[in-house]
Amino acid sequence: MFTSLRTRIRRFFLLGCVSGAALLVLAVGQASAASYPGGGSTFTGGAEGWKATPTECKLVGILELLCTTEGTGYDGTAGAPAGSLANKAQIPISALSLFKAAFIDESPAFTAAASGSGSLSLSRQFVPGGLVSLTPTFTYSAYLLDKSTNVKQKALTETLEAEAPFATKSGGVSLTAGDTYVVQIEASTTASSLLGLLTETATRFDNVVVTGPNGTGGETPGEGPKNGENGDNGNGGAGGVSAARLESLLRSSLIGPAVLKGNKLTVKAKCPAKLKATCTLAITGMLSKKKPATAARKAKVKKAKTKSFVLKVKPAALKKVKTKKKLLFKEQAKVGKSKATVYKTLKLVRK
Repeated sequence: MFTSLRTRIRRFFLLGCVSGAALLVLAVGQASAASYPGGGSTFTGGAEGWKATPTECKLVGILELLCTTEGTGYDGTAGAPAGSLANKAQIPISALSLFKAAFIDESPAFTAAASGSGSLSLSRQFVPGGLVSLTPTFTYSAYLLDKSTNVKQKALTETLEAEAPFATKSGGVSLTAGDTYVVQIEASTTASSLLGLLTETATRFDNVVVTGPNGTGGETPGEGPKNGENGDNGNGGAGGVSAARLESLLRSSLIGPAVLKGNKLTVKAKCPAKLKATCTLAITGMLSKKKPATAARKAKVKKAKTKSFVLKVKPAALKKVKTKKKLLFKEQAKVGKSKATVYKTLKLVRK
């Protein structure tokens, strides 16, 4: 009897230890990611520090009239669940006009706790109102803007041409520990209009959250963008750098001015130190994004180092290049398995 009781006590104690360990593992797993701003914006009781700013609201046609943006901001009546950030336009439509309303929604600032790959997700809704028969188009893009470096990452973009209920969309981003960020959503609605119609169009955003790592160390694997334009955004190998992170850092890697001497064009490029790996860079001078002015030059550049690339201008493009004060450059980079392409315009000087 005494032995049986002791056995049951031991079993109960072991079960408690196992349950406690499971809870600890769960807590550690939950702590491995941080949510911004302030745990994510659900708009359940207010705008939560977000600002909704109309940037354009007009009708262009025979008569130019201004539409109004009354009701823009917090909307407690709609959401997923109720409560959202709304962009509304009141439209007194004139004869045969083109209507356009545009907004920028910006979150309160937040500071990243750790460096690494993450994601930006949101729920969106489009209610065209009386525009439903006027082929309306709603387009929005969500960005993560680094206030510390002024680098702007596009996480996702979407275009809708009909009424759409709340649905969640997400895309990849990259964060740097200690940098200050805001989320920006740029949205616009356009439609051709008819005489004598008065209507209201509304777009709403809810459950906006940036998810990133919460700890110390290097990059962590991230989910690739589903609706964005950043390409592969997973763990890229060397340094664990993501494609989004690589792209954002490359925007400041080309160093101007570019120097033209005869048919040779010299430009400098740096492998950002924050990548913590050697970059393979390919540089091309461009007349436009689809028309190269030079042959491409490829080289490996060690982290934090700068290299001069000497590009040979194509004979057919030399005359145009000589007349330019600025020139567009295409920079392709590979770090580990991650690849990125950026374009940058540099001042052009002659020797």
